[in-house]
Amino acid sequence: MKTTRTIILTLMLVFTAFGTQAQNAKQRMSREQMAETQAKHIAADLNLTGKTYDRFVETYENYKKELWQTAPKCRKKNCRNSETEEQAAEKMRKRFERSQKVLDIRNKYYQEFSKFLTQKQIEQMYEKERKMMKRLSERRRANHGKRR
Repeated sequence: MKTTRTIILTLMLVFTAFGTQAQNAKQRMSREQMAETQAKHIAADLNLTGKTYDRFVETYENYKKELWQTAPKCRKKNCRNSETEEQAAEKMRKRFERSQKVLDIRNKYYQEFSKFLTQKQIEQMYEKERKMMKRLSERRRANHGKRR
């Protein structure tokens, strides 16, 4: 009886662990999946259909991929007091370069979106994107606080 109870308890723990791993796998999307989901959601909100819908999703995904390429390669948590003036100046120069690249990409894709969306739709797209990013950021902060 004691052995049976131990086996049942062990099986319950194993199945619970596998269930938790499956949930974590479902909750975690890749960047590409996130961009596709975001693009489809925005396209639906803008009431896009057919070829316009498909073109928007493809263009939006490409836009996001180019933006990701501008992200800093590594994020070191340097102590700011210990860096030299030259290092601080170099870091600022790189930050300005990245900002300019982001601006150039946004301008490029604004031109691309203008070929098949109205200006109001583009404005709505950026607003929806901003709201989604804010929600994701808030969710990450809330989840980060729970882990501590």
